[in-house]
Amino acid sequence: MSNHPIPIIEVRGTYREVGRQIGEKCKPQIEMMMSQLRESIPPNKTWDQLVKEGKIFQAHSRAIYPQYVDELEGIAEGADVPFDEMFISMCEELWETPPFGKGCTDMAARGRATLDGTTLIAHTNDLSAKNEEDLVILKIQAGDEPEFIGVSSGGVGISAGYNAAKISLTGNQLNSNDVRHGVPRLLVVRAILGAKNLSEAMDACLLKERASSYNNVIADGTGEVYSMEGSATDIEAIYIEKDYMAHANHYTHPAMRRFELSPSDNANSIIRYNRANYLLKESYGKLTPDLFKQLLADHGGYPTSICKHGFNSVTVFSIIVQVETLTAWIGRGFPCETVYTEYKLEPYQK
Repeated sequence: MSNHPIPIIEVRGTYREVGRQIGEKCKPQIEMMMSQLRESIPPNKTWDQLVKEGKIFQAHSRAIYPQYVDELEGIAEGADVPFDEMFISMCEELWETPPFGKGCTDMAARGRATLDGTTLIAHTNDLSAKNEEDLVILKIQAGDEPEFIGVSSGGVGISAGYNAAKISLTGNQLNSNDVRHGVPRLLVVRAILGAKNLSEAMDACLLKERASSYNNVIADGTGEVYSMEGSATDIEAIYIEKDYMAHANHYTHPAMRRFELSPSDNANSIIRYNRANYLLKESYGKLTPDLFKQLLADHGGYPTSICKHGFNSVTVFSIIVQVETLTAWIGRGFPCETVYTEYKLEPYQK
């Protein structure tokens, strides 16, 4: 069983100070991440070409989110790595070449679907198995933003989390055919976690200068949940239906299907998506954090199940957020083996 919690790093201060503290404390993970990036340079590109192209993403990012670029510069300083090289770790748009090794499954429920009426968001995060050893939980309070908890592979980009203003962020990789230069989607995730309300979180998802987009599942403490299914140039805000919803790694909205890069590669995602919806429907009115732990451990379609054991990616962590109570349960490794650790935030004081 994965019963050793993911290490947690707590930092606060200005964006630069926060970044420097993260860099100092995550130096081994960042060095490992940089080594892995150098070993996975896309075909027909060189490291220098990636760094040069990354500067275009930098320029877009500085124009929109200078505070988060400042934070990243602090991370590079603290870890003693070149900033221009570290920044390209935020630019997944530069690195993705088929077959894509990632995945994720999201489930959400609220109101009549949950046992006590609270809003529950559940997420599995699928990456290469070697990424599990680089996981850290970041507890960050930067500037005047709400404190947040986020799970990161390597300490730089964040995969999922929630903040003290009762904004939750999980989501799924989407492979679109309109990727372009712009603000990296990982930086948009950082902006969502800094949001003070749902409107600010949605504004970040809708950013017109984005280079690409995840399917960002955003929720707040009033029970509002949206699946922001986006590409670089279009997006659909899918509202929670019948008090539950699910998402995996393909476009589900009819208007977004034209952006699918490779529809023939979506079999596993389609199976996980339908399986998640089935489990939610069968559990309607009974859903609790403990029941979600069981759903995340589901092996329907094994080994490429919700609790994913192969082939080109595995579940390296899972998270359940009870938005209203500012409580989360996070587990390392396979949900079928993990022991979840509980985390709490204090409410944001405006």
